Amino acid sequence: MTNKVTEQYNGMILLTGYLQRLYVAETIYRRVNEPYNSERFEQIKSLMDQAYTILPIFEETHSLTTAQKIQLQIIVQKTEELMSTYFKQLPLTFNQKLAIVGSSLYAEQHVNEGIIRLGEIFNIEVNKDFKKRTEFYKERTKLIDYIVFVLHHDEQPEEHATKQVEPWFNDIMNNKGYVMEDFKQITTLIGLNQ
Repeated sequence: MTNKVTEQYNGMILLTGYLQRLYVAETIYRRVNEPYNSERFEQIKSLMDQAYTILPIFEETHSLTTAQKIQLQIIVQKTEELMSTYFKQLPLTFNQKLAIVGSSLYAEQHVNEGIIRLGEIFNIEVNKDFKKRTEFYKERTKLIDYIVFVLHHDEQPEEHATKQVEPWFNDIMNNKGYVMEDFKQITTLIGLNQ
C-alpha cells in the first residue's frame, strides 16, 4: 500500500468533512427557521452525492480515474466557493452560532470517523486518540441535535444545553483561520494539482 493512496483517501475524507460542515449548517438554518438559500442547500447536497459516489469506488480500487480526478477538482472548487461564505458577518444570532457549532462538530466527527475507517481499509495503525474522540463527538452532536429539535418545535431548550454553544462558538472563531487553511491541503492530498 503506497503512502499516496492513503493521502488521497485522507484528502477525500477532508473534502467530505467540509461538505458535511456546509450541509449541516444549512440543515440547521432550515430547521430553526433561520434565513437560508435553498439553491445553496441543493448544490451542497449534489456535491456530497458526487463525492460519496467516488469514495466507495476508491476504497475498492485504491486509484482514481482521470474522470474522477476532474470531477473531484470541480467538487473542490465549488466547495471552496461555498466555504468562502460559511462564516457570516458578526454579530451572529444564537441560531447562527448554533449552526456554526453544530456543523463544525459534525464535520470534525466525520473526519475522525474517516481516519478510523482509513486505518481499517488500508490496515494502518491509527492513533488511539481518534477512537477515544468518538464518544466526545457523539455527546456533543447529541446536545446540538437536542437544541435544534427543541427550537424546531418552537420550544425553549434547557439553559445548561444552550450555554455550551457560546464557548464552543468562540473556540471555532479563534480557529477560523485554520479551518480555511486546512481546506487548501485537499488538492495536494488527493493529487489534483499534478
